[in-house]
Amino acid sequence: MILPNSYILNLRPYKLTSHKAWEIENKGKVLKLDWNEATIPPSPKVKKYILEFLEKGNLNWYPDVDNKRLKYLLSNYINLPEENILYFSGSDSAHEYICRAFINPGDNILMISPTYDNFRATAEASGALIYHFFLDIKKNFFFNQKEFINYLKNNNFKIVYICNPNNPTGNTYSVEFFKYLLKNFQNTLFIIDEAYIEFGGESAKDLVVKYDNVIITRTFSKAFALASFRVGYIIASKNIIEVLSKLRNPKNVPTLSQIAAIAALEDIDYMKTYVKEVNNTKKWFLKELKKIGIKTYGKAGNFILLYIPNKKDKLIKYLEKNYIFVRDYSHVERMKDFIRITIGTKKQMEIVLEKIKEFYKK
Repeated sequence: MILPNSYILNLRPYKLTSHKAWEIENKGKVLKLDWNEATIPPSPKVKKYILEFLEKGNLNWYPDVDNKRLKYLLSNYINLPEENILYFSGSDSAHEYICRAFINPGDNILMISPTYDNFRATAEASGALIYHFFLDIKKNFFFNQKEFINYLKNNNFKIVYICNPNNPTGNTYSVEFFKYLLKNFQNTLFIIDEAYIEFGGESAKDLVVKYDNVIITRTFSKAFALASFRVGYIIASKNIIEVLSKLRNPKNVPTLSQIAAIAALEDIDYMKTYVKEVNNTKKWFLKELKKIGIKTYGKAGNFILLYIPNKKDKLIKYLEKNYIFVRDYSHVERMKDFIRITIGTKKQMEIVLEKIKEFYKK
């Protein structure tokens, strides 16, 4: 047997969500709230543009390797020059390219945890050594900024990964905090994952113009409802964009994905309306769960974290019986009693609340 490299051989893979939702024949009765996808279809323009392309487009061609319309719309959306933007087949793909471009075997990487674990797996596959700075669970996932800065000063980290807003805890970090980090740790590359930025928090995007040690990664999977298309992008300095462009395969973003992203960006109001409903529904849902006596966390993002000691597994099974799928966090260190629920529309979350109430009554 030919063995993979030692990093892959010893790698602990990213824990996927349950596959049960895909196995249900009637998808219409499923509430998939386990992976923070949008709970509604994307803008109607997405379907319209794709059907038009299927009718008249060149399906036999490779995708556009320099989609000027997509870059123009992204530039308008984030209000930064096109030279600071590079699109990928999802932010996970962007993370893979970043790790390949900047990690040498043995490099130390720090992650504020618990957080999105796929970056850990991607970095370890490149030979990085992962360290964690843990949020204080006993203090509602409090982030001790002073201790974090001291930890950075006393260690040598090549890369620091920060999810803002943080998945799954909902923590947010200020632009002033990021400015301090970039200015005082110029030999460290900071990767700021803004997958949920549309749902709250301050974006650090404008810092890429001044600082050369930061990369912002974003996705179309959450607020724009394009998870199945796999589209993401990075925002960074011109120098970093040039480095990643050497490695990036521009044919890897499918034509239909590019068309979907263009359509979504041409209908920003649709996205904003959905985000507003999710944020309002989240406030309502948190209040209702508090009435039941469930402890919750989650300042920002299209999700909340629930602390369910003793009953967690039974609640998950009960919800699954009712075709509601949530994210079990027992695979994460210090998180065995937690579940995460994606927030959808008010109508959808009324169904979830009803089933949770039923479970507690029983």
